[in-house]
Amino acid sequence: MARSAAVQHENAAQQRIVAAARQLFASRGFHQTAMADLAREAKVSVGAIYRSYTSKADIVLAIIVADSEITLGQLQGDAERVRNGDISIETAIQQIVLRSMQDKDEALVHEILAEGHRNPAVASAVAKFCVQYREIFIELAKLARPSLSGEYLEGAGELLLACMFGIGHRRLSQPSIDEVTTARIVSKMILNALGE
Repeated sequence: MARSAAVQHENAAQQRIVAAARQLFASRGFHQTAMADLAREAKVSVGAIYRSYTSKADIVLAIIVADSEITLGQLQGDAERVRNGDISIETAIQQIVLRSMQDKDEALVHEILAEGHRNPAVASAVAKFCVQYREIFIELAKLARPSLSGEYLEGAGELLLACMFGIGHRRLSQPSIDEVTTARIVSKMILNALGE
């Protein structure tokens, strides 16, 4: 029983550390956030952080894994619903575009991507999940246009991946149309680009 309580306490501390890191990395930046700042924000000791994570980069990796697993689950669900005929390919792409624009801390994503350019372990984690995203996007492209093959199918996967990355950071460009309208128009344009 005591072991279970200790594990629960450690898991709760890890969740607080990751939540604090999300907030501080987004507002201050990765390199401007000290472990002491993380400890204070998470209400844990610096030692507690180091018992769970060997470095700030390990905390970034935990954020990448958590967020990417959610995104992969959503994308797999979208593809499954299209395969089952529950939704159209256009609806699936529209939902993906809409999710890409919502509920994101763009500053945190930029910090993670910047760290990926400096840190090979972070780059590897980002790349690993991008490979999985691309596979689902290729499947969606096949569902949209079964005649696509070879490098055109690979290109379609790249197009969808690039659109999702880019559309997720549109706030900086001060868009003139709302998210729902953007999702509707962008999904139609993606399907047109795929030749549906």
